[in-house]
Amino acid sequence: MIDLPAIEAVGLAGLQTYWAFLKILLIVVAVVIAVSSTDDLFIDLVYWVGRLTRPLRQLGQRRPSEERLRLKPEQRIAIMVPAWQEAEVIANMLVNTINAFEYARFDLFVGVYQNDPDTRAEVQRVKKSFPNVHLAVVEENGPTCKADCLNWILRAIAAHEATTGELYDIYLMHDAEDVVHPFGLKVVNGFIEGAGMIQLPVLSMNRRWNQLIACHYLDEFAEFHTKDLPVRTWLTRMTPSAGVATAFSRAAIASLAKDGPDSVFNASSLTEDYDVGHRLKARGFASDFVRYYAKTVRFRPALFRSGQVRMSRRELVATREFFPHTWNTSVRQKARWMLGISYMGWAQLGWFGSLANRYFLFRDRKALFTAPIGALAYLILASLLIILPIQWMWPGLIHLSPLIDRPWIGTLIWVNSAFLMNRVLHRAWFTGHTHGLGYMWLTPVRLVISNLIGFAAFSRSMRLFLVHLITRRPIAWDKTQHAFPALTQLAHRSNRLGELLRHWNQVRPDDLHAALLAQKTCQRPLGLLLADRGAVDEDALAAAFAEQMGVKPMSLDVLTVAGSVLGLLSARQAAAFRAIPVSRSEGVITIALGEPLDRQRRAALESLLAPRSGERVRYMFATLSDIAFGLRFGWSPDGLVPMQRDFAALQAEAGLNGDAVARLWKRVRRDQVLMGDLLVRQGAIDHPTLTQALNGFWPSPLRLGDYLVSRGLITLVARDQALAAQPARRRNLGRMAQPMSLMGQTPGPAAMAAQ
Repeated sequence: MIDLPAIEAVGLAGLQTYWAFLKILLIVVAVVIAVSSTDDLFIDLVYWVGRLTRPLRQLGQRRPSEERLRLKPEQRIAIMVPAWQEAEVIANMLVNTINAFEYARFDLFVGVYQNDPDTRAEVQRVKKSFPNVHLAVVEENGPTCKADCLNWILRAIAAHEATTGELYDIYLMHDAEDVVHPFGLKVVNGFIEGAGMIQLPVLSMNRRWNQLIACHYLDEFAEFHTKDLPVRTWLTRMTPSAGVATAFSRAAIASLAKDGPDSVFNASSLTEDYDVGHRLKARGFASDFVRYYAKTVRFRPALFRSGQVRMSRRELVATREFFPHTWNTSVRQKARWMLGISYMGWAQLGWFGSLANRYFLFRDRKALFTAPIGALAYLILASLLIILPIQWMWPGLIHLSPLIDRPWIGTLIWVNSAFLMNRVLHRAWFTGHTHGLGYMWLTPVRLVISNLIGFAAFSRSMRLFLVHLITRRPIAWDKTQHAFPALTQLAHRSNRLGELLRHWNQVRPDDLHAALLAQKTCQRPLGLLLADRGAVDEDALAAAFAEQMGVKPMSLDVLTVAGSVLGLLSARQAAAFRAIPVSRSEGVITIALGEPLDRQRRAALESLLAPRSGERVRYMFATLSDIAFGLRFGWSPDGLVPMQRDFAALQAEAGLNGDAVARLWKRVRRDQVLMGDLLVRQGAIDHPTLTQALNGFWPSPLRLGDYLVSRGLITLVARDQALAAQPARRRNLGRMAQPMSLMGQTPGPAAMAAQ
């Protein structure tokens, strides 16, 4: 038989014990929070005193004007970008960086690991168009650590200097997700004199208001890089590096390298940026935190028409980036920061320097105490939210003594409440000032999220550090997965096709200007007109179309597409829209296009596709030749049988591997041209007439050339000339393969017969 009174007595005794524990915990938490908040209040006061007295302190001092910084002779700058598994973002980052900077004398050195071929291929792709991009291959399997990668980059810079005979004056650190400011290098060039290191502000890119985890970085970096870092610089004459937008003088790097070429950045630290700033301070090098405002050209969407509006405004010269937006990635990143700054910083750097420097070392490491204390504060609050309502509703059930039984504890809690309000107001102020008033209102919610992530990061960092101490295994580079905005999302970039092609250095300015002039009379879309003139590579054109739409370009081999998917459109329907169905899965129909469709033609195409309920249509972009090949052979593959036999014979005889065969097929497809484009290039029809004809073409049983003849839009001679210009169905594959160095040996009799 269950003894309910005994169970109730045990439960009540346990509750009273827990209540007594909460009393003690409340005192400890309140005291620690008061000490930490007093520390924060001191920084607040120093900041506001410094800001209010700045006009007096700057009497007789003038910051260099923008014009003066622009006229200052440019020093040579080497930009160091360590990369591990950054294939998704590195190309856009490099191209944006090259085009954004208002500076000529700089080179980018990208550190890539030998076992990361995807990132290396992306860097090589950019390198073909931009000669100031250089590969620094890390001759070890990655990941090692960011510091090790940076040291390999320094080796590559030294080798480049030895080859060219030109030395770099400034070394600048950036990451693969950084969105740089156009005036950034001008500021670095103007302010590095007399300093071993300077740091520019780092901020978060604006995020959607409901991305609370991502947006809490807006709050933290806005406050830290507006208030905390300037105060630290004023009081200690030293600025810790943020790891990006950090510039070093040549003398500083040379001093760090005296202990060996691999000692510039500390490979035993997970936060080599924090470490290097203190090491330079110990060597007598000054560092500075530079906040500079410059006039910048930006683009924004037009309000009452399509396109964008060019505008000019003064803004802070800062590097921005996308910080993590998920719980796990944010915890991993902050745990790495805590490991490097708090644990390893304490162990490797110790306590040194002036009283002010030691004070800020304490601030760097106090998260080891405040993170768990913050979690305990939430535990107390949650306990009260559960216990007190029960006690209020059933006063006879639970008898607990007052939680706050001493006046000074109550006073301390009221003081801490005022501290909390001060913290929320300050954070909201700096967020609103930096990112706009719309981000201020959820600051209290994001502050709670920041505290919870901080505790989770503390728990993870403690576990990793203890494992490191027990096993003596080094702590691996716990890299955060990076994201980079599409180039059309960047405020300083136009989304016009010509601008995008120039951005990637894929079209010469003279060719673009000539095409724009010609477009006024022929009314041919710019991309197709540039392709007609041979002014742009079709791969670059497909990539630019994709960039405009915010998608990725694709490589299309219609022979790999399932027949059921191709059957979503008839051959004539596909030809009318120059569109090829590629896949149908998970509620998405993917369509490959060679050129963008206007809204009316997209609606007409989607009505033909007859998507099921809940399905959506996704558009990707392939090269014009892949589209032409797909339209020619996708619905009638029998015409390829002779060529496929030749492929099989060549592969068997020459020993081509799968990758070589795929590249050879790509070269075969490269020669295909859309019938309509051939007719336009020959002058047989203009583009507007062709487009109008395509809108009514697909119900006709005729082929396109015959259909245009039947409508009186082209002559028989023009049709025959266009057909004659199409490549033969059977190609000289052996001859095509040889210059591509695809064959392992000279073709034998079977391969020669295929020729």
